[in-house]
Amino acid sequence: MELSAPIYELKRRAKQLRREKGLRHSEALNCIANEEGFTSWSLLIHKYEDQKPKPTIQDSDSFEVSALPLDAGFRAEAIDVASAAFERVFAGIEPDNPKMTRKLWNAEKHVDEDHFSQENLPIDSEYALSLIEALMLSHVVGLATTADKMAHRKD
Repeated sequence: MELSAPIYELKRRAKQLRREKGLRHSEALNCIANEEGFTSWSLLIHKYEDQKPKPTIQDSDSFEVSALPLDAGFRAEAIDVASAAFERVFAGIEPDNPKMTRKLWNAEKHVDEDHFSQENLPIDSEYALSLIEALMLSHVVGLATTADKMAHRKD
């Protein structure tokens, strides 16, 4: 399934359409979905979510992370989890400056510098991955806020 634009841009188009034509929000979303070849917004989102790549989480048992740097396999898994969590949150918050927010995002830096630190060790590997997901909202909002400040400085 190939959409004409990312979900956040389709949502923005729906907001604009709502204002221009005086539609309810749900009606505007459905109009955008129709333009994309779907009968409703919920069907578009459902098909989109089904086709998105899922993070590959190993089926291994949980283990204790007790030292840095992280094991290469676990680090790769943590980066996959962080990237997938970023995309979910990013789509949900619809930042005002999406390109700059994306530019500020760095999954490897987030895992290596922002998430894992010596003072937080030891930590259970599965618990550590769940924290990446749980704390992503505040991280992405912080990136979006920084992007907004940067955009206002340019104005």
